[in-house]
Amino acid sequence: MKKFFPYILLTFTLTVFSCQDDYLETKPGEQYDDATIWSNQSLVESFVFNIYQGIPYPYQWYTSASLVDEAVPIQNDGVVTRVLTSTMTPEEQAAFTNNWAACMENWWWGSVYSHIRACNLFFDRIGDASIKTEAYRQQLIGEVHFLRGYFYYLLMAQYGGVPLINYVVNIGDNYNIPRNPFALTIDFIIADLDAAITDNRLDSQVDKTRATKGAALALKSRVWLYAASDLYNTGASWAAGYEHPELISYTDGNQAQRYQKAKEAAEAAMNLGYSLYNIDTDPAKNFQDLFLQMSSDEQIFITKYDKVNDPYWATDFIAWVYGTPSYGGWGLNQVTGNLANAFENANGTAFDFETQKDDPYMNRDPRFYATILHNGASWYINSNGSFTETTIDINGTDANGGNTTGYYIKKFISPTENDYYFGTRQPQPYIQIRYAEVLLNYAEACLALGEEGLARGALNQIRERAGMPDIPDTEGGSDLLARYRNERRVELAWENHRFFDVRRWMIAEEAYGPATGVSYDGTTYTSEVFEQRSWNNSHYFIPMGYDEMQKNTALIQNPGY
Repeated sequence: MKKFFPYILLTFTLTVFSCQDDYLETKPGEQYDDATIWSNQSLVESFVFNIYQGIPYPYQWYTSASLVDEAVPIQNDGVVTRVLTSTMTPEEQAAFTNNWAACMENWWWGSVYSHIRACNLFFDRIGDASIKTEAYRQQLIGEVHFLRGYFYYLLMAQYGGVPLINYVVNIGDNYNIPRNPFALTIDFIIADLDAAITDNRLDSQVDKTRATKGAALALKSRVWLYAASDLYNTGASWAAGYEHPELISYTDGNQAQRYQKAKEAAEAAMNLGYSLYNIDTDPAKNFQDLFLQMSSDEQIFITKYDKVNDPYWATDFIAWVYGTPSYGGWGLNQVTGNLANAFENANGTAFDFETQKDDPYMNRDPRFYATILHNGASWYINSNGSFTETTIDINGTDANGGNTTGYYIKKFISPTENDYYFGTRQPQPYIQIRYAEVLLNYAEACLALGEEGLARGALNQIRERAGMPDIPDTEGGSDLLARYRNERRVELAWENHRFFDVRRWMIAEEAYGPATGVSYDGTTYTSEVFEQRSWNNSHYFIPMGYDEMQKNTALIQNPGY
């Protein structure tokens, strides 16, 4: 993305209502006034590009993987512990409000509504803005509809139904805006995504750092899949006595229709020419390289983080914060044994640690080797810019003071371009949406509709790329559903899906069991409980913040808080 022009925008949301004196003391040439922005196409573009900065990047001091059963945070504190022990409160929202570790940054209520307000301001001004061609004006309108839909998706995934605001809220306006029902929130998001692609607005857009038709359709498939999932179709029966089930669930009986819409949106994206990245004959290396490409046909929506746009939180942050300690990393978020054990054997059978503990890393799903660093795995060591291949030793210098699960992340990290903390930075973009997710969305919708053959076909495309055997035609019913869920878990590991998947599937009680690791005495591997966790059904949704409810007295709290 481009380096952004500064501009004057009195930023306030439903959560922040304050004016900074320095806004009133702007010097000529340092910032632009409102009239100047909308009379200059370059400044309008910069305004839009700044809105894109609201798209989250999941790898900060803590990763979203450490809020669920994919990872453990080594520096455990209230930011993550309250999530992992189901002890969030309206006063203590942990990772889901502004926190020192920036965990879940840009998912926070105030941040999201700030960007929604920018979208609404754009819609308020773009009709009279100075844009050289009407076609480009329409493209920008399409992009901002996508962005507003994306931001409301972030809120929906956390809170359910939320206040839907399609106008600019100004100082002195009524801030007591009630939550809309969950159904209307979904409809609003879908309407924005449809508006993004209506009248061919995004047909000529090929820059994947910006909204495209494919990105809008892929996100639409995700939103409808959420809308069709069990959590949102229970009528809140799990929250006995909750007086406003319409805020967190559909109350009709049309779940199958929503799965059908998820399937149709995924199909529309599948027909646009995307394909799974499949270049290298070694499936493990191929899967590793997928995330190290500057561009590929699997990418649908990406974000570029570099030392110009974002001098601290660049894409390689994952290497030197989560990487192995003896290789220059800090090992602050480590892969759980729960995730490691989810990868099948190479022949397609389920992995069983106890029966395979003599050699648990032999003949596994090739994605295991591309995703996880384990004892004995080949890697490289930092040596002032030169790379010497060596192996991981979980009982040696990589032990992080003895506080290790025995597994570190390998996915996303380039062994040839990244010199961890001391060297050059990885240039690769972060993939926000990729084609494999669309295939998985399609497969899940098909399963729910009883179309098991179509579901197996989509899953087998992913498994073939991974070097795994096809799912047999004889496998169906609950076994096929379990296989699908595991396939999604390993394919999309650490890609910011699992936290919400276990909630919408209502399997969080299982996912928040003990987090495990592995130890090795030189002869035998032993699975051990690394961290105890707990689950309370209130945590299917994030609590509305106490401060927000004080500012907006029309808000109704989620159940259990």
